[in-house]
Amino acid sequence: MVINSEYMRQLLLERERFDNPPDYTVKTTGVGIARFVIRCNNNVNEVLNLAKRVLVIVNYNSEPTWPSFEQWLKILPDEFINNCAPELSKSESEEKIDYRRTLPWEKQVSLEKNKKWSLGNWLAWLEPDTREWFWWNDYKFDGEIENTHFLVEVTALDDPFSSGALKWLFKACGAIDVISTDDL
Repeated sequence: MVINSEYMRQLLLERERFDNPPDYTVKTTGVGIARFVIRCNNNVNEVLNLAKRVLVIVNYNSEPTWPSFEQWLKILPDEFINNCAPELSKSESEEKIDYRRTLPWEKQVSLEKNKKWSLGNWLAWLEPDTREWFWWNDYKFDGEIENTHFLVEVTALDDPFSSGALKWLFKACGAIDVISTDDL
């Protein structure tokens, strides 16, 4: 798999931002910043720290070659992996899709919103030729919501971009919900 230069640039900038978050005067990379509010069950620090740990591992292992699925199982935290859905065979996946198509639309939407991602599906969206977002910064709130909510900013390569993998990252790390500030 060939890694394009923009992806590589974003990967290196993301590494820097993990250790040295940018302040508000730093010009964004990509096409801009997208913000997400993450709601937790009184465990903001645990969710945020695990999510960053997972992303750091993905970042530092994304090049020069993408690891095999078996390698990812060895290097990603068990707390994250154990919250992912089991991997399905092609026939099992097709059966699940066929079943969902028989359900009323509202039920399909509800199932889709609450479904767990398998590790393989999540990793597919983080591969170099697929990934559309990179960590920018995080902010913890004060007051009543300080241990139940935090804000994450990502820089996106496209607008709009697919945010499902980002949302699943936080849910698999223990978040209750992840909402784009565009949806508020």
